[in-house]
Amino acid sequence: MKTRLCLIALALAAAFGAHAQDGATPPPDGQAMHGQQRRPPDPQERAQKLAKHLDLNAQQQAQVLAILQTQQQKMQALRSGGARGPDRRDQAKAIMEDGDRQIQSVLSDSQRQRYLTLKERAIEKRQEKQGTAEPSRPMPDAGQ
Repeated sequence: MKTRLCLIALALAAAFGAHAQDGATPPPDGQAMHGQQRRPPDPQERAQKLAKHLDLNAQQQAQVLAILQTQQQKMQALRSGGARGPDRRDQAKAIMEDGDRQIQSVLSDSQRQRYLTLKERAIEKRQEKQGTAEPSRPMPDAGQ
């Protein structure tokens, strides 16, 4: 009888201990929990990375930084505004595309090619993370 009570007490203690630890573990680096927002990219960091990868001169670096800072301000204004859903997504996409066009206008032809390559790699990396590596593949019909 004593052994059964000890075993039951031990099993309950293990079960409650495991349950208590389950929710307290933070997700691994690079993985945000569902519903949490990521920190927006820092314009200074992005400008430095682009300067390094594209061999930008001082004038180009200053122009790219100004473009990225303006882009960030517009995105913050959009987030704090009342727009939601597809409308907000469309506005954010327009802000990003406008910034992209402005950055490309600052670059030389060879820098622009490297920029487009970097951008394509970033898109592929993001799609791999999200599990959507082949966005153009049609979805199979569920009824067939």
